[in-house]
Amino acid sequence: MSMQNIQANDLVRDEYGNYYEVVGVHMDGETLKALEVSNLYFETSFRTAADSGSLGEEYKDKPIGVYLQEQMNAYISEVQANERPIYGIRDLMVNRIKVYAVDITQPHPKRDQTV
Repeated sequence: MSMQNIQANDLVRDEYGNYYEVVGVHMDGETLKALEVSNLYFETSFRTAADSGSLGEEYKDKPIGVYLQEQMNAYISEVQANERPIYGIRDLMVNRIKVYAVDITQPHPKRDQTV
């Protein structure tokens, strides 16, 4: 698996089993030099409508986290079904690709978009 083919929306997994979505790719000519990643749970929350009416009866009186976890796992399955690799953070670092995490305390770029 070539790490030079990483694209936005690809997934990266750390050694603890946490998933991250690639939200930025930084190139030096044709060479991948750095990635910006964001926790997939966090990114999923910005693709999901927040009101319980849109979630359906299945999620009534359940924490939104239950719904988000199922959405996140569905996205991981979709990525795998589309035969996109899931990269390991340690493997990226060994290949001299820097990885930066999104600061989740700052406003999200998709905060004003409707889903």
